[in-house]
Amino acid sequence: MGRQLAAALATGLLLTGMSACTGSSDDDRPEVDGAVVQPGSPGEKSTTLDEAPRIEAPGANDADVMFAQMMIPHHAQALQMSRLAKDAGAGPDVQVMADRIDGAQRPEIVFMAGWLTDRGEDAPTAEEIEGGDLRILSEAHGGHAMAPDQMPGMATPAELDELEDARGAEFDRLYLTLMIRHHQGAIDMAGEVLRDGSEQQLNELAAGIAADQSAEISRMQALLDG
Repeated sequence: MGRQLAAALATGLLLTGMSACTGSSDDDRPEVDGAVVQPGSPGEKSTTLDEAPRIEAPGANDADVMFAQMMIPHHAQALQMSRLAKDAGAGPDVQVMADRIDGAQRPEIVFMAGWLTDRGEDAPTAEEIEGGDLRILSEAHGGHAMAPDQMPGMATPAELDELEDARGAEFDRLYLTLMIRHHQGAIDMAGEVLRDGSEQQLNELAAGIAADQSAEISRMQALLDG
């Protein structure tokens, strides 16, 4: 017991000595209250700031606006094509893909329309989006946007007519063929805005579109090959 008591006393003295050597305690430490230490340049002292310096994110540029104004009618055509699948007697796998495309791209249209509206740019209304009419959505934009037939991957009016008339396995083949090309066009457009755009939210959307549609191309190509 005596040895244990001696050891405990020795430990206490050691801790007391360490505290004395440091010359500080919890009560003596200065309060920082969220201050940020900013390292100085080589040879210079660091400085303490009351708060972290604010870094302004870059705003939208013409490439961002053009991307949103082009991608809305581009997405609208994908919805238009996908809505034909049910009445055309599409196979189960193609119907699932059509539903997936509709479910993914409709919210993206809503986001891009709101993004444009917030910046004072021309954008479709909620009613126009819900209607999903490619012609209405195309006409709702200003001079930045291309005509629909100039956008990468877009189906021509003749191709849309052919798709609308197709049934069963023929519809599946034509839908997958057109949609693979359509998706590749969207990926190309996303690559351009990721290179030339500057607005973070829109660039994140473009990166997501490129990733999602690349994966969907792989699935559709497998269905087409099968």
